Amino acid sequence: MAQSEHVLVNPVTQPIVAPFDGAPRLASLAGTRLGIIDDSKRNADVLLEELSEVLRTRYEITEIKWHRKPSASRPADPTALKELTEQVDSVIIAIGD
Repeated sequence: MAQSEHVLVNPVTQPIVAPFDGAPRLASLAGTRLGIIDDSKRNADVLLEELSEVLRTRYEITEIKWHRKPSASRPADPTALKELTEQVDSVIIAIGD
């Protein structure tokens, strides 16, 4: 019987972490304008309504602008996102279910 040779391969790799600087943090939320992106999934609107009310009362957010995506599986309209970011100081997006 002939002997066969086997090569063992280690399937473990090192993770590739993309660099992420993020947006500069606001010193305070007081007096700022908030953008909310609703991804159209069930209950996302409920969560975001509650969160926006807490932020408005507890952290003195002065204005809230909403953008609702037509579908959770489709990206938000780039033009609508650009307009939203020009009108607000920070943005929150949430998913539902």
